[in-house]
Amino acid sequence: MRAGPPIRRRRALPTAEAAVARPPFQRMLQSTPRHAASMNARLPFDTAAAPELLRPGSAAAALIERERAVCARNYAPVPVVVERAEDVWIWDVDGGRYLDFMSAYSAVNHGHRHPRLVAAAQAQLQKVCVTSRAYHSATLAPFLEELCRVSGFERALPMNTGAEAVETAIKAARRWGYRVRGIAPGEAEILVAEGNFHGRTTTIVGFSSEPAYRADFGPFAPGFRSFRFGDMRSLECARSNRSCAVLIEPIQGEAGIVLPPPGWLREVRAWCDAHRILLILDEVQSGLGRTGRMFAFEHEKVRPDALVLGKALGGGILPVSALVADAALLDLFEPGSHGSTFGGNALAAAVGLEALRVLQDEQLPERAAVLGAHLIERLRALPSRWNVEVRGLGLWAGVDLRHSGIDARAVVERMAQRGVLSKETHDTVIRIAPALTISRRDLDWGIDRLEAAIGDLAPARRGRSAPHESAAQAAVSARRVPRLLMCPAEHFEVSYRINPWMDPAAWAAQSARLSREAREGWNRLLQLYRELGAEVALMPAAAGLPDLVFTANAALVLDGRALLARFRHTERQPEPLQARATFEQLLRQGEIDSLHELPEGLCFEGAGDAVWDAHRRLLWLGWGQRSDLEARDAVRAVHDVPALSLRLVLPHFYHLDTCLCPLSGGEMLWHPPAFDAASRELLRCIAGDALIEADGDDAMQFAINAVCLGRELVMGYCSEPLRARLRSAGYRVHVVPLAPFQRAGGSAWCLTLRLDLKSAPAAVAGGCVAQRRVSRNMAA
Repeated sequence: MRAGPPIRRRRALPTAEAAVARPPFQRMLQSTPRHAASMNARLPFDTAAAPELLRPGSAAAALIERERAVCARNYAPVPVVVERAEDVWIWDVDGGRYLDFMSAYSAVNHGHRHPRLVAAAQAQLQKVCVTSRAYHSATLAPFLEELCRVSGFERALPMNTGAEAVETAIKAARRWGYRVRGIAPGEAEILVAEGNFHGRTTTIVGFSSEPAYRADFGPFAPGFRSFRFGDMRSLECARSNRSCAVLIEPIQGEAGIVLPPPGWLREVRAWCDAHRILLILDEVQSGLGRTGRMFAFEHEKVRPDALVLGKALGGGILPVSALVADAALLDLFEPGSHGSTFGGNALAAAVGLEALRVLQDEQLPERAAVLGAHLIERLRALPSRWNVEVRGLGLWAGVDLRHSGIDARAVVERMAQRGVLSKETHDTVIRIAPALTISRRDLDWGIDRLEAAIGDLAPARRGRSAPHESAAQAAVSARRVPRLLMCPAEHFEVSYRINPWMDPAAWAAQSARLSREAREGWNRLLQLYRELGAEVALMPAAAGLPDLVFTANAALVLDGRALLARFRHTERQPEPLQARATFEQLLRQGEIDSLHELPEGLCFEGAGDAVWDAHRRLLWLGWGQRSDLEARDAVRAVHDVPALSLRLVLPHFYHLDTCLCPLSGGEMLWHPPAFDAASRELLRCIAGDALIEADGDDAMQFAINAVCLGRELVMGYCSEPLRARLRSAGYRVHVVPLAPFQRAGGSAWCLTLRLDLKSAPAAVAGGCVAQRRVSRNMAA
């Protein structure tokens, strides 16, 4: 048993051509752009005079009656008959269109009918689907290799449904208890949490705390003891010398998206180690990106002994599940001791492999982290008089109405009338779990309709809700005294050519004037920063290192942790040695807290390719020109914040800071042609209407290479139309003459490194804080 986060060996990256061929999941809804279609979707019913209960259309009503005549009554579906689905949208048989806010209980994390998953399934359907594990399969090994790499384990045992994978975990735990731990035969016990949901088999419902799941289905298998979820004292009381495993969900989904107290999973991990008990985590719902990390346990930086996965592992196309663990546990199975005819079949393995690849290639966990923070913020802003409780992490939230007097099922049906599909759980909680491919605009569209649906049923409780954008977010950086690092321009010149802007001969022809203007411009920039209240530290210039003046490239500094750069071009490769001396001095002075280096072989050019977006609480990372895509893993390891990668495709815009600049109010200056199609779509998905496009003139004059200090915007150039737009957004523009530095490919941002940037505290930045009632959270 080992504690600590998983060690994830990165899979081989796609080629540049393959990366272009794999854009983020986007589709056209008929002939209308996706966002426009979502905002103008025909609602399925007339909401102006809608009754409290949902009335299906004529075609739907007929099909519902036919289904009721032949189908067992073990579900109570929302009366919507689905005909087709695409990405985050569902159409019913009567022509209504709905935003899917449930994603089949997190089975559709990738969106409905993701084209890459459909293509993988179609390709395998032309070959072979099922032969059973009586023979080897050409698709199983690649799938399980990737699954083990992503999860950080050595072995995987493939099954079909989540319940099957949980049953597999139970068998593995008991066998370990007998053969390794030495528990007497037939005496092993597994500790489970009250409020759990691990499936519907008789073994599993036997240890459920829900009477409805157990009623008249016994007798049940013995060997389970219950404890209160999130309560270490209760867990200790449940332990006996026969305890072999703890089986829990990191977040209890069916119970209403219930999170344990911060740090509890770490306590459980340490407790299991101390008592030689296995820790098995069921992440059938929470795993594979849903909570803003690939796995929910990563939020607490623990490592279970076994991990149960399912639902999204099948990409929303077919059932795929697995138990993953190290060899010491799974090698206790021998041929004949466990199996499944369909488990690990060729079709499932082909789809499962592509599902894992899509999650990574399209950065879906990171998108869930960013949009999930926005989701929780919006839900927390519901009117206080409604007395609702909000819980969640990532793109997974529960709106608990138990104290509001509002019926959850009625809200769900009213949401459907307004064009949004969700489902209640435990009669009081509305579950929110859209596909991880959703855009911010569509997410807001759905939340608006959720709020309206609650308001329809609680007119006497109406109250004012907060605006979508938090003014506190924009003020965070403004309240701090900016601390900057600059390097004097005394040795700056253009003496080599490593980007299209650089022309050593042209510089040499007028070097005296250009050098003088460079020093004057740099001094004016320093003076302006001090006038604006910033504190500026200086890194000594060095002869022979003309680009050392561009301190933004020296490192990325966030939360006091400095990750030193490594340059691609030999001309700049001596710079880190000089920069290290400065950062070591800053460390001794307490200006930074720690100093970090990249793994060997990676190029990462500091804040030039790592731009902190304080409004959305994420790092935008550039790659494709100077920095490596693989450097993203190192950045995440050091800074532990969401990071989204953007591919740069134009040599003139070789660093991200030349074509993207987040502003304090949430707007972002950008130059779309600098990015590939996938990155443009990602930016539009996350930022939407907050994007401010800089035209060719502004972009080529480095207007985007700006420094935003609160509402003060420092630029080397700004056209009058752009200045007017920025002024109307509440910014004061300061233009400093920095033309000589543009000859080397930089401007204000390049000449400035922020030392003071802070990610928001976990209670603000992360997934869940319970609104106005219970404050329970897993630290993000």
